[in-house]
Amino acid sequence: MELEELIQELDKKLIVTKKEIIDGIMYIYCETKKQKTKCKYCGEESETVHSTYTRIISDLPIQNYKVKLVIKVKKYFCNNEKCKKTTFAEPLNFVDKNAIRTKRLDEYINKVGLTTSSIEAKKQINETHVDISNNTILRIIKKKQK
Repeated sequence: MELEELIQELDKKLIVTKKEIIDGIMYIYCETKKQKTKCKYCGEESETVHSTYTRIISDLPIQNYKVKLVIKVKKYFCNNEKCKKTTFAEPLNFVDKNAIRTKRLDEYINKVGLTTSSIEAKKQINETHVDISNNTILRIIKKKQK
């Protein structure tokens, strides 16, 4: 399976633009295909890009490399004059708002945290997936229990 296919399992709109490995971490640079996107405040569709910004999100490892997705996220103008917001960011459905890990990585952390102590889970996850504290593991478990 090619890298682009693996990344598109997160979101079909993602395009891999570059990959590099630095200090045991695979950085995968992505952007989304240009498309019409609905304003999350009013529902109006827009395809007029206002600007872009970068999000760095940790994901599950690939071939013993920790993975960081470097995603170029688009901000769009809202064309609805009645909308209270003039711009909005495109949604990334595989990551929670303001999160630094994918949902699937959080699911894995939750699973490991439920089967071992948070200290053991921290050791295991730090070795192979992402640097994380045992307190963060406990927060993820608590969040998933809701």
